[in-house]
Amino acid sequence: MSPAPSLPSNMTEPNTSTSLWARFEQLAAVDAARNELITEVLHRYDYLSEQHKKECEDHDREREYNRTVQRQKKELENKMRQMQLFMERDPFVIVLIDADGMIFQDELLKAAETGGKKAAAHLQTLLSEYIQIYMPSIPSDVKIVARIYANVKGLANICVRAGIVDNITQVEDFVRGFTRGRTLFDFVDVGPGKDRADEKLIETFKLYIHDVRCRHIFFGCSHDNGYARVLEELSTEQLYLDRITLLEGVPFEKELSALPFNTKKFETIFRSSKINVFDVPNGFPPPFPPPLRGMAQLGLGAPQNTTQQQTPTPSVSTVAPVEKFPTLQAAQQSTWATKAAAPPPPGQSPSPTYEALSRDDNPATISRNRAGQRVDPPVRNYDKEEVNRVKNIKMCNVHFLRGECPFGDNCTHVHRYNPTPTEVATLRLVARMAPCQNGSACEDVKCIYGHRCPAPEAKPGVKGGKNCIFGDKCKFPVELHALDTNVVKTTVIRG
Repeated sequence: MSPAPSLPSNMTEPNTSTSLWARFEQLAAVDAARNELITEVLHRYDYLSEQHKKECEDHDREREYNRTVQRQKKELENKMRQMQLFMERDPFVIVLIDADGMIFQDELLKAAETGGKKAAAHLQTLLSEYIQIYMPSIPSDVKIVARIYANVKGLANICVRAGIVDNITQVEDFVRGFTRGRTLFDFVDVGPGKDRADEKLIETFKLYIHDVRCRHIFFGCSHDNGYARVLEELSTEQLYLDRITLLEGVPFEKELSALPFNTKKFETIFRSSKINVFDVPNGFPPPFPPPLRGMAQLGLGAPQNTTQQQTPTPSVSTVAPVEKFPTLQAAQQSTWATKAAAPPPPGQSPSPTYEALSRDDNPATISRNRAGQRVDPPVRNYDKEEVNRVKNIKMCNVHFLRGECPFGDNCTHVHRYNPTPTEVATLRLVARMAPCQNGSACEDVKCIYGHRCPAPEAKPGVKGGKNCIFGDKCKFPVELHALDTNVVKTTVIRG
């Protein structure tokens, strides 16, 4: 056996045990610190690993999102390019016209279908030139679309009465010619009825005002303040001011002229004055002022008042013959007096005579004031409901108040009706609301129209100007306001 190892000479038995425990405790403390460090490192590693995992997942999602966005962006760009191509394809401007009041020139209407084609071609040419000069942002190859709305039959009848055309077929042929003149031009017959053309025109206007392919709207409505309501809503935004041009035929009504839109007038295409129903060629003076009823519905308005001296109207028995209207054969080569005196057609009751219907004191005399101005006999008091009821019957003023309508069966108002005396009195009141074109100097004993504004004064006692409640909108001229109604003499009209 080998001998047992000996302890170092510097160590003693008692000190050896204590030193070992001390050294063990030191090593144990170091191990604990090491283990604590390792534990902390492991915890941190776990946390960072989890964070790294989340970051990787977020990165993967973001990368996929970016790929999706890029793909969608390319698709959107393609769609935008397609939309841009669509918007730039077939741009057009549209012309919207209320032809009940914005009437084509007489010579165009007379030329029937040829005139319609000429009007369409001329309108196309003038608009193209205007666009090229004043609207450089619109392509030169822009298409021009036209929508014209009117009561064609009513318009034709008015044109015949005014002597513009010989018969209604000329206007109907003009309408067809205009529609055939250009592929994108349409003249639409809306038929009879109040505001039918207005409603169609306004709805068509609203349809195109926000159409991206419609680059501009030419709006022909200068005769009717009713369109101002629609246009006022758009007049505060420059976008609409740049997209709308108002076409002028007759001078703009007051509310329309106040709007800030650009305007344009094509004098060679549209009339600049309202139609006078009795504006017969060769200067024949009308035996009485033209009736206004029925004209307002067509937008043709009242005849223009004038301060020029009028040719005195002959007495009833010596009235010159009326110019021929080929479509109104009953009126050819006749006079107002002979028309009234002629026997009624078989089976038709006689027309009521003026003397039978009149409530005037003496139909053979004309009352005048100190200045020689005509003083109308009193009429019944205004009753709104009764006036509206009588208006809705649409009786012919000339037939029932004068007993001599020259148009007979061709008249657009009612003849076959048996009015009561009250209805006749109301009809006379309605007729007085329209000014006589001969003014206070009128010498027609049977004149049914007003020779003094019947409306109440806006401010009693104020003199000068249109001092009635209607002000500047009153149809009566200034000189027919505030006339002296004291009768000092009468003029006797002898047959």
